Parts: sequence; structure tokens; C-alpha cells
Amino acid sequence: MIKIAAVDDEFHVLERFERMVAEIDELELCGLFKTGDALMDYMKVHPLDAVFLDIEMPGVNGLELSEKVLNLNEDIDIIFVTAFNQYAIEAFELHALDYILKPLTEVRLDKTVRRLLKPHKSSMRSVKPFIQCIGDFEVLLGNEVLFWKNSKAKEILAFLVQNNGAPVTWEKIVDAVWPNYNAEKAHTNFHATTYLLRKRLSEAGITQILEGGRGKYRIKTDQVDCDLYQLEDKLKNKLIKRKEDFSLLEKLIQKGYMEASGYSWSYPKAAELDERCRRLISST
Repeated sequence: MIKIAAVDDEFHVLERFERMVAEIDELELCGLFKTGDALMDYMKVHPLDAVFLDIEMPGVNGLELSEKVLNLNEDIDIIFVTAFNQYAIEAFELHALDYILKPLTEVRLDKTVRRLLKPHKSSMRSVKPFIQCIGDFEVLLGNEVLFWKNSKAKEILAFLVQNNGAPVTWEKIVDAVWPNYNAEKAHTNFHATTYLLRKRLSEAGITQILEGGRGKYRIKTDQVDCDLYQLEDKLKNKLIKRKEDFSLLEKLIQKGYMEASGYSWSYPKAAELDERCRRLISST
């Protein structure tokens, strides 16, 4: 059973939602709230798997409330239910599971329930993903290479990996990934692609590697193993003590940094790493 709650300042909307949820065996409706404060008080004591939030409400709106909800439980699923469609981009930025326009129908709710039932939370992997940057950029889960339907979602992840855990603004990401797009089109593409990135990581059970909010995004470096970070550690400390250390530097020289991926923004970094590796090898 998936434990859910809903917040809406209109009581008749909550009553309709309650009737619809009563017909769905997989959902357990734990609370109906007219204010965000009431939901927050409930969540401090009772665990929830998902919350359905109205956006246009007096006081704290649903977008602001969702950030407070995620601060209490970063694994919870957020579903926005609203009469207004202009908030879709902000919802994607907050990594909402779904965005539903009112009036909510049984068919549309069923689609959301199917998304909730996907085992992306319970299947969270205990093993860190390995991120490969030497040669081609890839994410490996054990011996399995993660498949990407959207190449730009993969590229955004690669760009964040290169920034080594430092928060990056969406504007900087857009300039790198969509350098020739006008601002409006690039902005729209970014939010849609970031949603697809988050969705892909969720499907793979590794959402914990990405952190985003308030227009900034970063890789949580303590949640991944990465050959780039291993290499930069060797270069920073000028360490070639083992055969494996020497092999890592030679591998970069032979295969290049993200060379097979063709990301133009990675070329300066590739040249820098190549020069540093050659210099360290020659001085050893």
C-alpha cells in the first residue's frame, strides 16, 4: 500500500479526491488537508510515500510547500494537481513525479498511480554507480551500462560530473549543452530534459546522486565512484605509487577524456588532463 495525502484549500475538491482514491486498492489515503501547515504537522509524526498538492492556495503555495515537504522526506513523491498550466516548468525543476490539470479524472489518476507503483524507491541500490569519463561517458550499475533514451539528459549529467560536486546554475548548463539556442527555447529544453534525467535516475534506483533546487544542480560526489575523481586525486597529490596508478594516467592519454562522447564543452578539460598526465609520467 502506498501511503498518500492531499492538500487543497477547496473542500469539495478533497471530497472528490477521497471518493476516487477509495476505488484504488493500492493507495491508502492517510490525510486530507486544507493548509500546508496541517500537512507538515502530520508528516512530522506519520510517514508518507506521496503527496498530492494544489498549487494556487492562500499563504504558502504548492510549489513552496513541496520544498518544505522534500526537506522532511527527500524520497517522497510529489504530484501537483492544479487548474493552471503555467507552473509545469517549475514542477519539473522540483522533480515532481506528475503534474495534473484539474478537474482530476479517474483515467488521469490511474496513470499517476501506475507511476507511483514503479519500484524506484524500494529498489534503491546499495552499491554506488560507477561513472566512467575516460573514453566514453557512461554510468555503470555493476557490470551493466545504463541505457539512455535521451542523449541530452545524459549530457547534462556528464556536465555536472565534470563540475565535481560544485553547484551549477541552469544558465551555465544551458550555455554548455544548448549553445546555439535562443534563451526561451533553451530554457524550455533544459527543464524538460532535467525532468527526463531525474526520471531515468529514478528508474535506475540512483536518484540520490543528483541534487537540485532553486535553479542550481550538482552531483553528490560521495554517492558515486568515478574515474575522473580518482584521476584528479592522483594528479593533485602527484601520486604514482602502484602499477594501477600509472595505468590510469596512461589510459587517459590513450582514450582521452569523454572523447568518444563528442561534448564540445569537455575539450578544454580533456586538453588539461592530457597535459597533466604526460607531465606527471615524465617526471616519475
